[in-house]
Amino acid sequence: MQVLLHLPDALAYRFKSAIPKRERSAFVADLLAKALPADHEDKLYLIAQAVESDSVLAEEMADWDVVSIEGLHDAH
Repeated sequence: MQVLLHLPDALAYRFKSAIPKRERSAFVADLLAKALPADHEDKLYLIAQAVESDSVLAEEMADWDVVSIEGLHDAH
């Protein structure tokens, strides 16, 4: 994916002078990967997977599903 960035002229000049043309994308990608916080969505996904694979919790949730359905039928 391409991203357009605007840098101050002096910084852009230093960047172009210090990093060879064919290495700039990898350099910026490495800096961003190190500087940005870990992706919390991946952590949430792993937590959701753990919850879904918990058989004891699944049994308890199944009990609640019956109660919810019965409650809906009683409301009509």
